[in-house]
Formats: sequence, C-alpha cells, structure tokens
Amino acid sequence: MTRTRNPELTRMALLEAAERVLQKQGAALSLDAVAREAGVSKGGLLHHYPSREALLSALALALVDRFRERVAAAHAREVAAHGEKPGAWLRAYIEVSFTPEAGEEALCVALAPLAGHPDLIAGLREAQAFVVSGAEDDGLPAGRAHAIRLACDGFWLGPLTGMPDLSPGARALLREELLTWTRM
Repeated sequence: MTRTRNPELTRMALLEAAERVLQKQGAALSLDAVAREAGVSKGGLLHHYPSREALLSALALALVDRFRERVAAAHAREVAAHGEKPGAWLRAYIEVSFTPEAGEEALCVALAPLAGHPDLIAGLREAQAFVVSGAEDDGLPAGRAHAIRLACDGFWLGPLTGMPDLSPGARALLREELLTWTRM
C-alpha cells in the first residue's frame, strides 16, 4: 500500500485488504494477515482499527453501505425505465438480493460468526434501517412490502445459516413471483 496522509483512503485500503484476507481465510482472519496484505505494519493497522472486532465491524458496515448504494442504483434504473410507480424500490431490492457481487457471499459467511456481538448487531440494525423504510415507503400495502423484503432477506441469509439452498430453477421462480407481487 502506498503511504498516504489521507486517513479515509488508508481505512478504505485496510478494509479492502481485510476483504481479501476474509475471502481467503474466512472468519479466522488475523490482524497480522490483514496488515501484511495491506503492506502496513500491525501498528499502522491498529492506529485505524484498534481491534479485530473494530476492523470486522467497519467491514460489515461497509458491506451494508455498498448494498445500499447498489439498491439506490438499481432503483434509479427502475425509475428511469418505468417511472416512479409503486413497487419500484422493492423491484430494485429484489434485483440486488438475487445478484450478489463477486465475493459478497464469502464475506457474509466469514462475518456471520460476529452475529453474537451485541454492539455490532446494534450498529448493523441501525445501518440497515433503510430496508424497512424503503419497503414501507414504496407505495405497496405494508404487509405485502414486508413479505417481499423478508423473502429476499431469507433467500439471502438462509444458506449462511445452514438452510438448504434453492436450485437455480427454484431461485428463478422465487424471483419472478416476488416481482409479480410488486406489480399487483
């Protein structure tokens, strides 16, 4: 990593290094491995993230931010193509939920063991409040909107919690059914 006096760029580079290490090593990630991957000293890493939990928490929040940005971009595409109609936000949510970015699933699997950390869960709950408000403000009946969102969340989180995954055909059928619910 090239030296920079911009702490935000340094933190971003450290999170990118942590992602790469998580994808290779899973939840067994060590700060030494992240520092090596980033090309900084462990002390340099600890200056920005004083503990493993702080680093993983920042990484989890960065994933939420990326997801929010992807939903916003998909929503903008939906509105540009079809106008601001009820269900547009949820169609974007479905699109993003059914098309994870490369490596995203591996990162979530690696971060899953952190679910037992109450401070991290509280921060994630707050960061993800946009999914509830987005569904509720989308112009569909609230019960339907929440059913769609929760189905997407269950689809995505199920395999991370040991639930059997759907076949590609069943995934496609679920996606199409959820999209149909947004157009009723």
